[in-house]
Amino acid sequence: MNYKEAREYLESTNKYGSILGLNTIKELLKRLDNPQDKLKVVHFAGTNGKGSTMAYLESILLCAGYSVGKYNSPVVFDERENITVDKTPISEEDVAKYITTLKKVSEEMVSDDLSHPTRFEIETAMAFMFFAEAELDVCLIECGMGGRDDATNVFEDKLLAVITNISLDHTKELGETIEEIKENKEGIIKNNCPVVYAGTMGSIEEINQETAIRAAEELQKQGFKLKKFIDEGIAETYWPGRMETICEEPLFIIDGAHNPGAVLKLRDYIDLHFTNKTITFIMGVLADKDFAEEANIIGKKAEKIYTITPNNNRGLSANKLSDVFSEYNENVVATKSIEEAVERAVEDCKANESDMIIAFGSLSILKDIKEAANKILNS
Repeated sequence: MNYKEAREYLESTNKYGSILGLNTIKELLKRLDNPQDKLKVVHFAGTNGKGSTMAYLESILLCAGYSVGKYNSPVVFDERENITVDKTPISEEDVAKYITTLKKVSEEMVSDDLSHPTRFEIETAMAFMFFAEAELDVCLIECGMGGRDDATNVFEDKLLAVITNISLDHTKELGETIEEIKENKEGIIKNNCPVVYAGTMGSIEEINQETAIRAAEELQKQGFKLKKFIDEGIAETYWPGRMETICEEPLFIIDGAHNPGAVLKLRDYIDLHFTNKTITFIMGVLADKDFAEEANIIGKKAEKIYTITPNNNRGLSANKLSDVFSEYNENVVATKSIEEAVERAVEDCKANESDMIIAFGSLSILKDIKEAANKILNS
């Protein structure tokens, strides 16, 4: 199997959906000789801030000279970016190699009247196989959804569990209250492993930085030599798609705020840094998010809002999102494409109708927005 064939196979496994539970992933890993048992793991769960906090801790560890594997989801800009060693994505050759094995084992499971693994379970197993062969100092592993029943929750022993900011999201699967969701995510805490919780004060990046620092301090207690590298690691951290400036003139920022908790933090960031700026929003969301509450939180912060339909089978239509945001903002326009939204937003800035652009919502739109902006701004 070559890389193209491996990707086609992964795409074909989307039909198995997203299923919480550990029976299938444990059976899959057992048939692979349990590669996860060879890993030294820091496990992350939370509603928002996991990726950013992981990036800060990864940078600290790398500055200190440790080898670091990182598995996070979903991908935003590149299909191999979610599995990295020392910030280098897994190679196409390795993807082909591991998926060849995983396809064979998955088919054997079906022959034995067991469930076929989901795409997330297959990709999770691939990450563990890759990391086990690399013999790394530490692996940073992000839960896909929740914690207790997430496919990554297969480690009996781990260095540390990190619980980042928790808010209402995936309520159908995880619980209707903050308390229920918190309990679900705390399911990654096993065998009395140390735990670091995110704070509640400060901007979202201040909270994520502080959480990563406290995680580094906990690892320091376990023998990692990190104390001297914390400031350097924080300063060198780059996390694409999180308040990322993709253009200075006009000022154009993209952000992965995709649920009410993250949108609230985005609003706070705007209030802190862009108080006197008139802002154009570009926004697209998935239909299973609480977009009505997002509109309530941030709808009045923009001079104009262009809504888009994400290129995702769960994407909410631009027209429906426009209808909801129109209750809070008089200048909402549903666009037919991401390119149209970006072009119109840039023109507004050139005409001095707006000072800057912030595009946010589903992570799945960020790559397309960035590509459209590069094309339009460089034409």
